[in-house]
Amino acid sequence: MPTTTHQINVTFSTTAGDLESNFSVNEPLRALKREVMGRLKLDPSQADQFVVTLSGNVLDEGKTLGELNIPPRAVLVIERREVVKI
Repeated sequence: MPTTTHQINVTFSTTAGDLESNFSVNEPLRALKREVMGRLKLDPSQADQFVVTLSGNVLDEGKTLGELNIPPRAVLVIERREVVKI
């Protein structure tokens, strides 16, 4: 049985700009974050310093868009991870 790649249209929003595109629902969010950062001329090697949020909630980057139930046309924000100083 052939496998089909299901995609949804989402926007990734960053301080460097926004990227709206179709992304695979089966791709881990961590990989998508690195891809988007590269396409927006942000250094993907710095990806661990950033989190992805939806409506202010940090998402589990080990999960896929499908596993996270990300709706079509959602806006995912890539923002710098907050550092708590003690």
